[in-house]
Amino acid sequence: MAGSSADGITLGLIRFCYLSDRWHYELLEGSTIPYPNSLREVLLKARDLSAADILELSISYTDWTAQKVRETFFHKAYDIVAWHPHTVFHRPDKGLTWSLGDAERLRVQVGHPVVTHFRARDIAAGGVGAPLIPFPDALLFSSYEALINLGGIANLTYLPRPTGYDICPCNQLLDALAQQADPNLLYDPEGTLAQTGDLIPSLASYFESQPFLHLPPPKALDNQSAQQHFIQPFLSYHAHPKDKLHTAVHVIASTLIKELKRVQARSFTLTGGGTYNTFLVATLQEKAKEEDIQYKPAPSTLVAYREVIGFGLIGLLRWLGLPNTSKMWTGARSGHSSGTLSL
Repeated sequence: MAGSSADGITLGLIRFCYLSDRWHYELLEGSTIPYPNSLREVLLKARDLSAADILELSISYTDWTAQKVRETFFHKAYDIVAWHPHTVFHRPDKGLTWSLGDAERLRVQVGHPVVTHFRARDIAAGGVGAPLIPFPDALLFSSYEALINLGGIANLTYLPRPTGYDICPCNQLLDALAQQADPNLLYDPEGTLAQTGDLIPSLASYFESQPFLHLPPPKALDNQSAQQHFIQPFLSYHAHPKDKLHTAVHVIASTLIKELKRVQARSFTLTGGGTYNTFLVATLQEKAKEEDIQYKPAPSTLVAYREVIGFGLIGLLRWLGLPNTSKMWTGARSGHSSGTLSL
C-alpha cells in the first residue's frame, strides 16, 4: 500500500484464516520501501501534470511497484496481491476518486491476481470512500476501543459505536515543514525540531478554524484540500519553521483529543509513521491525561503494519466476493464488495 505522505510503499506477506466465526491474521514478513527522490517529486506534483504525463507516470509507477514486489517476495508462495496505490484525485462530492496504477500490467509482471482500486464502488454508492480501514479494524482488532492512524492524514476508528473518519493533516504537514526547515530532511526525526520551537497562537487559531475540522462524520480529507487549507498556509506563514512545527504538533494533538472526546472514547491506541514522532506522541499523551483518556501503546507490528494488514484483508474479501466496506463507516447507501480484479 501507499499512504498519502508520498514517502514510499509498505509491503506485507500476510496469512489470513477464518476460524471460530472470526478472521485471524499472521504477518509473515513486512517492509517499507521509500520512493526514489525523483519519483517522490513527481508524485507530489502529479495532479498538476497533463493527461498524457499522468498516464505515463501511472505506467512507470506500476513498473516500479512490480519490481519491488518481485524483489521482496522472490521465491515466496502467495495467492493474490492486494494493492492500494498512490491516490491522485479524491473528490467524493464530485463522484471522483482516482489512483495511479495499471492492475493488468502489475498482474502480468508479478504473475499473480491483483485486487486494487478499493474506493470506487463506495464513491459510486454515495460514500466518501475513506477511510476504508475501519472495516478490517472491526474484524481483526476489536479488542481496541479507539485506533488513531498517524499517517499523512490522521484518521480515527472508534469500534464500540462504529465510527471512522479522517480528522486532520498529520505527517503531510509535519514533513513539509521539516523540509522547509532543512531541504535535506524528509521528516522531523522524533520531533526534535518541533520540540525546540514555540507556539504561534495566530497560526494555531487558523488551523482550528478550518471548516473541515467542524464537519460531522463521515468525512474524508483529500490531498488537494490538505495542501490548500493547511499545508500551503503554514508554509507561507512568516515564522521560523521550528515554531511552525511546534505549533502544528500542538494543534494536531489538540484536534485528535477533541475527536476522542466527541466519540466519548476512554482509551486510544496509535499506529502509523507519526507514532515514531516522540514529541507528537508525548504531546498527545499529555493532552489525553488532562481529559482522563488513557493511552494504550500497540505492538510494534500493529504500529507499522496495521493498514497494510487491513488492506490485505479488504483485498482478500473482494477476491472471495464478500463485503469489504460498510455504509456505517463511509455513509454509502449500502455495503458492498469493492475493488477491481485482474485475474
